[in-house]
Amino acid sequence: MDRFTTIFLYVLLVFFAAQSVGILFFYEWFKYPFFLPTGITEEYVVTFRERTVIPAIFVTIIYFLYRYLSGRNPTSPIWPVYVIFTSWTLCMSIGFFTIDFTITYLVIFIISLFTTLLVRRAHNKRKNEIF
Repeated sequence: MDRFTTIFLYVLLVFFAAQSVGILFFYEWFKYPFFLPTGITEEYVVTFRERTVIPAIFVTIIYFLYRYLSGRNPTSPIWPVYVIFTSWTLCMSIGFFTIDFTITYLVIFIISLFTTLLVRRAHNKRKNEIF
């Protein structure tokens, strides 16, 4: 399982690096990176972004500001990644009540939940190595 976790984290690294470079330099091609093959409308993608991605960013920022102001440090290098995916999964679970349900949304939620659990496992392993 450790090898799978490492491979999965490398896949995430490559995916997010490609997305960030694509959005920065080739915005028209990467404007709606996940949904074009599924036939979901641009309006739905904008709603999805505004109700899940942006709140997840704010929840993550709030968490790290709280950690800083309370004088606590992360316990492992993967902790910030875990917090980001936890915020994302939380906002997506709330989105089930505020956004129209689609199969694509459910699949992305399941993938993000799986990723959150996998990153949590990686954090627990790394945390034990530090102490």
